[in-house]
Amino acid sequence: MADIPEERSAGNVSIPPQYIPVSSTKFAVEKFDGKGNFGMWKCEVMDMLVQMNLDFTLEDKPEDLDDKSWERINRLACSSIRLCLVKDQKYAFSEQNFAKELWQALEDKFMKKSIENHLYLKKRIFHFQHKKGASMNKHLNDFNKMIADLKNLDVEIDDEDKALLLLNSLSDTYEHLVTTLLYGKEKIKFIDVSNALVNNEYRKKDQIVHKESMSEALTVRGRINPRRFRGQGRSRSKSREESSNRQYLAKDECAFCHKKGHWKKDCPIKGNKEKDEPTMNVARDEDERDSAFMVSSLENHSGEWILDSACSYHMCPNKHLFSRLEEFDGGVVLMGNDDVCEIKEIGTIHLKMHNGVVKTLTEVRYVPDLKKNLFSLGVLESSGYKIIMHGGVLRAIRGALVVLRGTRKGNLYFLNGSIVTGIAAVSKSIEDDEADNSRLWHMCLGHAGEKALQGLVKQGLLKGVKTGKHGFYEHCVLRKQTRVKFGIAVHNTKGILDYVHTDVWGPSKNESIGGNRWFVTFIDDFSRRVWVYMMKHKDEVLDIFLKWKKMVETQTGRRVKTFRSDNGGEYTLDHFFKVCQDEGIKRYFIVRKTPQQNGVAERMNRTLVEKVRYMLSHSGLSKVFWGEALSYARYIVNRLPSAALNGRTPLEVWLGSPANDYDSMRIFGCSAYYHVTESKLDPRAKKATFLGFSGGVKGYRLWYSESKKVILSRDVTFDESGMLQQEKSQEKEKQSVDA
Repeated sequence: MADIPEERSAGNVSIPPQYIPVSSTKFAVEKFDGKGNFGMWKCEVMDMLVQMNLDFTLEDKPEDLDDKSWERINRLACSSIRLCLVKDQKYAFSEQNFAKELWQALEDKFMKKSIENHLYLKKRIFHFQHKKGASMNKHLNDFNKMIADLKNLDVEIDDEDKALLLLNSLSDTYEHLVTTLLYGKEKIKFIDVSNALVNNEYRKKDQIVHKESMSEALTVRGRINPRRFRGQGRSRSKSREESSNRQYLAKDECAFCHKKGHWKKDCPIKGNKEKDEPTMNVARDEDERDSAFMVSSLENHSGEWILDSACSYHMCPNKHLFSRLEEFDGGVVLMGNDDVCEIKEIGTIHLKMHNGVVKTLTEVRYVPDLKKNLFSLGVLESSGYKIIMHGGVLRAIRGALVVLRGTRKGNLYFLNGSIVTGIAAVSKSIEDDEADNSRLWHMCLGHAGEKALQGLVKQGLLKGVKTGKHGFYEHCVLRKQTRVKFGIAVHNTKGILDYVHTDVWGPSKNESIGGNRWFVTFIDDFSRRVWVYMMKHKDEVLDIFLKWKKMVETQTGRRVKTFRSDNGGEYTLDHFFKVCQDEGIKRYFIVRKTPQQNGVAERMNRTLVEKVRYMLSHSGLSKVFWGEALSYARYIVNRLPSAALNGRTPLEVWLGSPANDYDSMRIFGCSAYYHVTESKLDPRAKKATFLGFSGGVKGYRLWYSESKKVILSRDVTFDESGMLQQEKSQEKEKQSVDA
């Protein structure tokens, strides 16, 4: 801090009274080091100059002041300003003897009014967001600092715009308050918004402090009703006997030692006894038999976790159990006796569950004053888990997976598991929810590879997945094993439909549901988008090609220019040549018995058939559904990243934007329950099997086995977790057989 000395005299110079510096003044201004907030420092120095009656030195010389007096006053002002700079910053401003020049030099160095600074500060304030856990006062201070910095750059923001920018910086939790502030108003003031936000925060804190039901230890006190506990060790006659023998206390008699002259809370005997006893986590009642339940521990087991339904967050008092910690302004925790425990930090803890799977607890509060680790069941339930308590066992279930188990001790549930620290937690990460979610998406996308999943994860298209790693998967190895590939030829196409590949696959030994044994594919070389058409005979290729050509040319406004195929008879018909000649389509063929020259189409057919094989294998459906699996495989391939497109998807290149329908995708062959309306007493849903989607219809394609028909419905509930659970059970059975 810079202490500004008192001005005792202006020397022998004659100065008009209105320009004489104020004497007997002392100010403390924080020294500026060139890195802090220059705008705030500038404001403090200006206040100091005003108090010292030296602020006029930042303007032009007054006419009624002689040169000698003007120089004397400026030296005083410059020295006062330089005293507010750290030593390293004084060197650059030691030559200025006039306050206006010094002030301008400081602004030129630390407050450049360039267009880059304008852009930087405006981007900061437009993207400014309230940080989770930060107090509203801190948020307002940060906002006002940015407004002040813009004002120093001569950027004025209207009061209403400031209010709207402040509202825009709030999170979704303030949505109700924002709606209330804006409802029915044509204009809004910044001061009204800031006051409302601060008052709202104070009101929430008061509600928490005075909330009687908030308790960390879950203690329920009161007398046991003997009528509710008949036959449990206390007969009615015994209760009456105890009641008759109960002693009534005198007016000034202690309820603990029965001596007169003090109350129980001031009893010296009780105080000494409590000091000698081990620490209890929950206070006992006067009569231990009168507690419905209580928590008492003679040892502090730091690894035990209490499953608490009244706990707002996961909490832990043991800092060494955290694998990661960071500073956090999270307020306080209220105890059962209204004591307050401060939340110091927030972090991550790894827990090994009852089945050996390592789970990661995020946003765990570090509260040093607690006595036990608390696992919040409320956080678990809000994340989509179902909590079941029965027979002394607590289970948390998601679908068919039991992810957490707890055992009742006394009247509290304790987690079945242990804490994992260090490298062991990282080595098991493939077994947690991330692996389950990655495997679900892996199956949902037709058993797509890890590289394709990681590409979609980077684009933020797959919910619940962070890495895309799913580990070894036997179905993929058994159905996708191939020979070493040939070299890849690159076609430098400049737009969609400039170069099209095609190939026919078949015949299949098994007819599809529609009686088809063949299919033909058309692949656009530029986007790698694929179209698949089922056929009963090979001679349908030309008709299908003409229909496909008319469709894509109408949709895109472009024309097919080049067409590559093998030498199959369906492509070498005279009529096929004449159609291409009339349309101006250039034809390319391959050398006989060299399918590698039509590699794009051949590899696409191989990819589609591979997906059909492992979708049928994983779902357990018969081979008659290969046509349905093929249609869904085509749907998936167009939405998977392609190496030929540098990680982009075919639909993204074809349409110009990524597909946004990943949430509607399901695992082929999973159980589906579609809505029906029959008689009033009949079920409202029937069980079917998911087969994919139908073109031009916003609904799911389902197979209803009882009627042996394909059903189209949009009101469907899916059960995908059963397939994942079945897959894990099969893996465990195989491991036990191998062992």
